[in-house]
Amino acid sequence: MIRATRRAALAAIAAVPAVPHLARAQDWSPRETVRLINPFAPGGSPDILARVMAPHMQAVLGQPMVVENRPGAGAAVGTRSVARAAPDGLTVLLAPISSVIAPFMMRDPGYALSDFKPVSLLATTPFILVARPGLFADVRAWDAAMRANGSRFSAATGGPGTPHQLAAVLYQSMSGADFTLVNYRGTAAGLTDIRAGVVQFMFADMPATMGQVRDGALQALAVNTAQRVPALPDVPTMAETIAPGFEANSWVMWWVPAATPDAVVNRLNAAARHALSQPDVRARVAEVGFIGAGGSDVATAQAHMRTEAEKWSALIRAKGLRFEE
Repeated sequence: MIRATRRAALAAIAAVPAVPHLARAQDWSPRETVRLINPFAPGGSPDILARVMAPHMQAVLGQPMVVENRPGAGAAVGTRSVARAAPDGLTVLLAPISSVIAPFMMRDPGYALSDFKPVSLLATTPFILVARPGLFADVRAWDAAMRANGSRFSAATGGPGTPHQLAAVLYQSMSGADFTLVNYRGTAAGLTDIRAGVVQFMFADMPATMGQVRDGALQALAVNTAQRVPALPDVPTMAETIAPGFEANSWVMWWVPAATPDAVVNRLNAAARHALSQPDVRARVAEVGFIGAGGSDVATAQAHMRTEAEKWSALIRAKGLRFEE
């Protein structure tokens, strides 16, 4: 079933035509408020980026953009709602990696990747391994504990089919550790239970954790990027310490329904790049730890979607992961 699901989803990706970069269009403007649908609960990295960008949309679009949170089913609830929306530019998906993952993990997520046209790859979201302070001396001590007696420990995830879950499963597949995964509805709830001692650690998006790392509420053990990140220069990578080749991060994109005209896509792309260039957005992005936050053209976003789908579908197939519907 998983092989068939993966083949179908990859075929859907291949069916989406690459969209060339276009010059900024001037022949479309929204006539009412644009809704930006976040398929996760408030508090995670997509929400942080969405809310700092949204006030700048009116400068380009002439209409405000409002953020609506529609969590559920590993991002499938919010994602499918945009797939079914009118292709008029008034409904935009704040697409996280989970929107790519769901078609490989669910029998019927209610959408296919071919239902969407990417607008822009906005930013990469580094992931960080965080723990309740005082449990582990460093990432090597954590790794030794997981390999020796992982069943004593529990890891929070943002829910089935989220990058938090896949990062943890990727580490398990590389190390053989058998700690328990505890699924929450979003990052914030999992981090709360780490602080309370209900679970011990989490592979979490850095923007959602940075404040708590800085004030000592959470301990940063390692980052999941290929290289160290500027926001936490003293925190090592998983790859350089305990798991060569380990890399597990998320990202934030804008998607619209596939039938959306290119002129609309181009105007939204211009709005995204405008917002990301603003001083307050750049400062907030740097503060919380996003990287590569400048916005991309449509073709780059399309290629990124394909690459990520291929990478994570292979792990999902190998581990037999399914979303419990």
